[in-house]
Amino acid sequence: MKICVVTPYFRAETAWLQQAHDSVKAQTLPAHHVLVCDGSEPAQIQEFQGSHIILQRNYQDYGNTPRLIGSYHAITHAADAIAYLDADNWYLPTHLEALVSFAQERDLDACSSARMLHRLDGSPMMKCPHVNARPLIDTSCLLVMRRAFPHLIAWTLFPQAVAADTDNRLWRFMKSVGARLDFLDSPTVAYRTRHLVHYSLAGEAPPPEAVTRRDLAGTNYH
Repeated sequence: MKICVVTPYFRAETAWLQQAHDSVKAQTLPAHHVLVCDGSEPAQIQEFQGSHIILQRNYQDYGNTPRLIGSYHAITHAADAIAYLDADNWYLPTHLEALVSFAQERDLDACSSARMLHRLDGSPMMKCPHVNARPLIDTSCLLVMRRAFPHLIAWTLFPQAVAADTDNRLWRFMKSVGARLDFLDSPTVAYRTRHLVHYSLAGEAPPPEAVTRRDLAGTNYH
């Protein structure tokens, strides 16, 4: 099975993007990493293995257009499954193997995992109570199997006003057209959080960089 992992980025922290890439290379089930530079200076990743697509403009839609472009690249390279990973997150080593096995055992078209919240320094904080597919998923937790590839056009179907929520809208769209979906309650994605609400839930003082959802309006990534 050929798996591709699509990562869009715009002015990403190089060390964080390096960690994301290293986590893809460390998967127990091999994957081809597709980086998509969303109109910023291309990142210099040490010992990079994969494809690096350089876009000449920034699409300003939270990485959704680059995700679709990366997905098309994966499809033309005979991918059997496509996963996604944001540039500030990373996978635990068994993430892809667990999701692929879960999808194959249940004959799913797509599936999503739970995630672990991490502080900005990378240290673990708590399992995320919100991403449980009832109704929320996260982009970095999503795996789409070949049968559902035609639905990936939905990355760019929604207006800019709701672009930050496209992962959940894509999930609901696939469900509405009859795709078989399920959730694996295993936090195999490390989510580096800036969200004030997560620090409040953990009973911790938020870092100076903490943001609310409203703060993110008009930005490119979240």
